[in-house]
Amino acid sequence: MKISLKAGTYGLLTRGQRGSPPLVLLHGFMGSAAAWGSWPDHFAESHFVIAPDLPGHGYSTGLVSEASYTMSGAARAIVEMLDEFEINSANVLGYSMGGRLALYLALSCPARVTSLVLESASPGLRTDKARQERRALDAQRSKEILDDLDGFLGRWYDQPLFRSIPEDVRRNRVQSRRQNDPQELVRSLRGMGTGAQPSLWNHLSSLSVGTLVLSGSLDQKYVSIGKQLAERSPKIEHQVMPRAGHVIHDEQPEAFHEAVCSRLSKAVIPPS
Repeated sequence: MKISLKAGTYGLLTRGQRGSPPLVLLHGFMGSAAAWGSWPDHFAESHFVIAPDLPGHGYSTGLVSEASYTMSGAARAIVEMLDEFEINSANVLGYSMGGRLALYLALSCPARVTSLVLESASPGLRTDKARQERRALDAQRSKEILDDLDGFLGRWYDQPLFRSIPEDVRRNRVQSRRQNDPQELVRSLRGMGTGAQPSLWNHLSSLSVGTLVLSGSLDQKYVSIGKQLAERSPKIEHQVMPRAGHVIHDEQPEAFHEAVCSRLSKAVIPPS
């Protein structure tokens, strides 16, 4: 389905009963609501699931302004979606780019987030220099996307953090991501890429909701990030998932489901 918000028209997938505890699923770069596969149906057994297409992905394209493609713009759109469904506060699960957005949402709009699960996600880069270097890399990636999306996808999924994905899953991910509009992916990368995102490291002490950070044991970069996150806030629990890389929900689905459901069972729904 599609939903009209102030910033434009967004794609949206919903599952479950409206009266159930709400759960928002936020996908990663080049994904979409559909990229969650059967997960919305699994979680709908106990939750009302809302999975939006993030700006530049799926049906959330051609938005009104470049501001819609930033972290703040995407967060505003999620809040508007919650308002459309008359939801005061929701559990939020974000993967990779969606995890960065989920953390941004929890820090900027804490009253709208009940609990948080971050899968293979970070609070951004710590220094201006690191962000500048990443913006230069993202500019090169943008050119590659515009020139040859298929070639870019091959190189993207050849990165070490994706090499533990089963081959059939990797092929399916590449095939589905060929459906993206290269121009829209570039708008997302420029506005919501790690180089564009403000660092959230120094704000973690103000995090007010229970948060589970999941890292795959084969993804050492994010294992280190998860450990540092837990050291910054008593609200954060870090869990390392054995035999998984960056895409835990595809690589170790049973362990992922158990960890997420355990976190959601601890969520305290605030009064209306």
